[in-house]
Amino acid sequence: MSIGIEPLGDMVLVQMEAAPEKTQSGLLLPEEAREKMTVGLVVSIGADVDHISAGDRVIYRQYSGTKIEWLGNEYLLMKSEDLQAKLNE
Repeated sequence: MSIGIEPLGDMVLVQMEAAPEKTQSGLLLPEEAREKMTVGLVVSIGADVDHISAGDRVIYRQYSGTKIEWLGNEYLLMKSEDLQAKLNE
């Protein structure tokens, strides 16, 4: 899935996921809680990244990376060391 942005070196491009407005039980989440969502989908990786691949869902550090809006979607371009976990679903 190429979107026209290719990370270099140890950089990773992550599509930011929108935080849900409600919990699974139906409780509304306050805006502050939604802003702290740090889960995204890896769109592409640089040549020096070997522990993840495009299509993986990851948890990343809250204030890491550079925000990019491209073709109507929000992305983060960050170093792979800012990724904290891979979600196994």
